Amino acid sequence: MKEKAVFSENTKENIYHCIKCGLCMAHCPVYKEVLSEEATPRGKVQLSRQLSEGNLKMSKEVKNAFFSTCLLCGACVSNCPSGVHGSNLYSGVRWRAVQKYGMDWKKKVMFQLLAKKWRMSKSASLGKWARKMFGGKWIESRMNAGALNVARIPKVNEKEFSDMVPEVTKPEGKARAKVLYFHGCATNYLYAGIGTAVVDVLKKMGVEVITPREQTCCGMPIFMSGDREASIQNIRENLRLFAREDIDAVVCDCATCSDGLKKEYPHLLLDLRQLGEDVTDEELKAAELLAKKVKDVTVFIDEHKDWLPAMKENGKKVRVTYHDPCHLVQGQKITAQPRNILKAIPGVEYVEMPGAGDCCGGGGSFQVEHAETSRKITKRKVDNIHSTKAQILATCCPGCTLTISNHLDPSLNMRVMHPVQLLQMALSGK
Repeated sequence: MKEKAVFSENTKENIYHCIKCGLCMAHCPVYKEVLSEEATPRGKVQLSRQLSEGNLKMSKEVKNAFFSTCLLCGACVSNCPSGVHGSNLYSGVRWRAVQKYGMDWKKKVMFQLLAKKWRMSKSASLGKWARKMFGGKWIESRMNAGALNVARIPKVNEKEFSDMVPEVTKPEGKARAKVLYFHGCATNYLYAGIGTAVVDVLKKMGVEVITPREQTCCGMPIFMSGDREASIQNIRENLRLFAREDIDAVVCDCATCSDGLKKEYPHLLLDLRQLGEDVTDEELKAAELLAKKVKDVTVFIDEHKDWLPAMKENGKKVRVTYHDPCHLVQGQKITAQPRNILKAIPGVEYVEMPGAGDCCGGGGSFQVEHAETSRKITKRKVDNIHSTKAQILATCCPGCTLTISNHLDPSLNMRVMHPVQLLQMALSGK
């Protein structure tokens, strides 16, 4: 039986741009640790080419090369002089690998939860109940999460963030803009403080904030792990809620979510359509509309910084450094705006860390499934953070927050916060 085409024409053309120069190797966090050709973006592009041309069959060895030696961080894409979009190639191979060999049952269960908001809500409630019934330490001592110390993973929010705020938050004073807020799963279930800060700051800026309660996972974790069929459910639901002409922007507090909504939705839908899947013209148009509206919340604030009320000086000085999430710096070329916000806050002594744009090693489930490699990458990042002697690490990705906070030296009492949380504190005089 003939195997399905690995890539659409939309993606396949990328393969032939690669000139095998190897410049990608210097930027690949996994290659720096494992030092094998299959870990290089160049190596995976050539494997992709052989698969596409039928010279190589999908095998478990090929599957392993695309899952165990790649974080899909996008560093190879942003640093390729020939414009090869390796991430699109690698996710395409992952899709075909999962179709042939299936997915690990634990990931499949997780993605089934992420695919439906009510399932995720029920599982979060179950987790809170289990902690109260059996005690957090008892549970943590019996769980393994790869490179993550389970005892240092934050507790689930007492309430989902989407239940903490009104669906429509009216601005203070004159309404200057109206935005939809895509808060993502991490804010909804783990980091409600980030969501509260986003809504509070935007409200103070005179922005009406609409937070749709029905929003679901952006689908990126599902899509990047090869289960495109499951991710389509999320994409279609989010297009229904967020692809609107009557709003000024769709703001996101998570780099991965904004990268997915802005860049991956249009590409993925076109890819699937060219490969014969049922994708309509209306869905393609909706994805393009959404892509034009999406902004990281720090970008939106920086663009309208003249709307910010005066910040209050409390006499305290705090040393702050910043980590660039991969899906922001590599995926969207956003670096200045979060730093602009931090530097504008009274009392902040901003210090740039070495390797601020280097990956933290999390990569979603990568840190659980490939713990040894992940730990090495994370150690590089944490050593750079510690070298700044900062009291606060700021970053625009809850996933990076989870990974980095899990590995920081606890004796230093360093906090990990979103830039907008610091801004909220300054506006409140705290």
